Amino acid sequence: MYRILFLLLTLILPYSLMAQKVQLAGELTKEEMSQLESGELILKTSEIEGSAWPEITQYLIVKASALETMGIFSALDYQKDYVPNVLKSKPIKHLSAVEVLTEYEMHVPFPLPNAHYTHGSIIHQYDEDYELTWYKVESSSTEEVKGSAYFTPYKNFTLFRYRSFIKPKSIFGSLVKKMMLRDVKNSVLVIRDHIEKLKSENSPLLSKYSGFISAALKGEMTYSGAIESK
Repeated sequence: MYRILFLLLTLILPYSLMAQKVQLAGELTKEEMSQLESGELILKTSEIEGSAWPEITQYLIVKASALETMGIFSALDYQKDYVPNVLKSKPIKHLSAVEVLTEYEMHVPFPLPNAHYTHGSIIHQYDEDYELTWYKVESSSTEEVKGSAYFTPYKNFTLFRYRSFIKPKSIFGSLVKKMMLRDVKNSVLVIRDHIEKLKSENSPLLSKYSGFISAALKGEMTYSGAIESK
């Protein structure tokens, strides 16, 4: 009986609440780790029944600390300034110190219209590892969204795993599948390059958004000022 109840709970609990500490290096072969250390990106896909788009998992190494990498990746009001195709990223509500709702607009290639959506995101910490998980609240273009970005220290840098599943609403989803895969890969590379650029320039943005993560984990509503001013 208890076993059945546990299985039911794991099915209905939000994806984001099931986060836990993982060993990223254990998910990769020695050859793949060597590729990452040489600066390459590892991309894996898993087809999902009933969806035109697969689940995507990408791994890469970022030359910054796990907290710095998490901070910039999770900079909800700053994403529009450097993430490709993101035209709007506006935090609109704190559900808790570590969970925020954010409105987005994203440019989508023809024949699809721009996507307008609201995601919830949650910050997690496991010792020296950090993770951001996200989920769909509402969307003009997707039926289902779930994802996570996991950051773990690795040889003075950060091993970064990006995992995302998006089920598009449009019947055109299958037509732009290859374009979607290319764009997601490019976006993750741009994110890495931007974080490393900020690191090389000793940008104050690194300490600002690292501070946001640390403050949120201590219970501070870090986006309250931005939300109230808009």
